[in-house]
Amino acid sequence: MTQSMGCRLAAAAGVAALALTLVSTGTRGETLVEARQRLMVAVVKATKVMREMAQGKAKLDPDLVKDSVRTVSEATAVLPNLFPEGSQAETSAALPALWQNKEDFDARLDEMNRSAILLVFAARQGDGAFRYAFDQYQQVCQGCHAKYRKPE
Repeated sequence: MTQSMGCRLAAAAGVAALALTLVSTGTRGETLVEARQRLMVAVVKATKVMREMAQGKAKLDPDLVKDSVRTVSEATAVLPNLFPEGSQAETSAALPALWQNKEDFDARLDEMNRSAILLVFAARQGDGAFRYAFDQYQQVCQGCHAKYRKPE
């Protein structure tokens, strides 16, 4: 096992423990929705930090990119387990297509993680490389939202 894989697994274990704590605090369906919504909000916040750098609104900071990508990686490691069959709820933005195509959804989360990790390397290369990699990352996010998330 590579060191980065070990770090990702350790981080995922921490997030999984948090998710399990959330699940045990109330009714299973509601807490699963709450847990995944909290993780998605964390991803949105991390993405916003990186978006501002990609748009030139903030200075490119490779350490901050690394921290943001860690948040994304931790979330993508846990999220597949937070969408079990039967966890649909009115309060969820997830479309039924997610459960009908769960393997594709899980693969998209994995792709999101891979594209996020590339952002760490791109940030070390400079603004142009980072903007390009961020655009690729955004396309992965938007593709998943278009297929599996209710419109806002």
